[in-house]
Amino acid sequence: MLLSLLGIMALMLGQTTPTMETPPQKIVLDTDVGDDIDDIYALALVATQKQVRLLGVTTAFGETTKRAQLAAKFLKVIGRGDVPVFAGRVGEAKIRRQYEWARDFQSKSLKKQSAVSFLKETVERNPGEVTLIAVGPLTNIGDLLTQYPEVKSKIKRIVIMGGAAYVGYNNAPPPVAEWNIRCDPPAAKIVYQSGVPLVMAGLEATTMLQFDAERQKRLFAFGIPLTDALAALTNLWGNGVPTLFDPMAVAYGMGFKFCEEEQKHVEVDANGVTRIGSGTPNVTVLIKPQKEAFLDWHITVLQPQRR
Repeated sequence: MLLSLLGIMALMLGQTTPTMETPPQKIVLDTDVGDDIDDIYALALVATQKQVRLLGVTTAFGETTKRAQLAAKFLKVIGRGDVPVFAGRVGEAKIRRQYEWARDFQSKSLKKQSAVSFLKETVERNPGEVTLIAVGPLTNIGDLLTQYPEVKSKIKRIVIMGGAAYVGYNNAPPPVAEWNIRCDPPAAKIVYQSGVPLVMAGLEATTMLQFDAERQKRLFAFGIPLTDALAALTNLWGNGVPTLFDPMAVAYGMGFKFCEEEQKHVEVDANGVTRIGSGTPNVTVLIKPQKEAFLDWHITVLQPQRR
């Protein structure tokens, strides 16, 4: 069977990619959507690709109910109101201005069931098949593994945007405590020590992924509900040029590899610093991203389908 146009493009860029014969990947996205803008770009990717069966979205960190409203409205606007959204454990951190776009939004897709309960049930219904992609603080995943340790062997893998093995936010040594890990070090430690196959898209794979103004114009010019929503939320975010940290983790979780990989033993300290140690490898660390190819691909896969 022929590869799709998208698959051919990815292969030309030297990437591995799902083919039309590959069964859809079962994915749950765990996100702190509503602060930095990259979460919305990540949600746009995972909710629109045919090779993905998005089983649900869970929200983490602070005002998780408001984050769930934002995710649910975005999904409704882009034609994915079928995807259920579950709020995680509430904390003190406040959501930022993106929430104004979704204030008081209500939908049947907003579920009362807790994020952790949903994660447990979903993994148990699909043993060995579900990839958890976590692009926020690891609170929900840590709670899942603590409250229901029996699900560890049933999770296909966990892909996170988090940590730093070699660099800081300036893309130069030394590594620093990356935000998602620093916001909940105990949860991160649980995840890193869990034994579940773990992939880390840390700062060495993400901090250089600036989605420049020209690329934003190319994307927003599509003029479809998805890109109009991205444009509105990017404007509310208000910081000019997004860095697409989270979409790199999502791309990998969907099967598109724009980075090299290395197997390392990674530990988390009490301050949220991820350190490479000398033990048995427990993490696939993504390194050496193909920046330009990834940023252009991100635009290509969100463009409207031509008929």
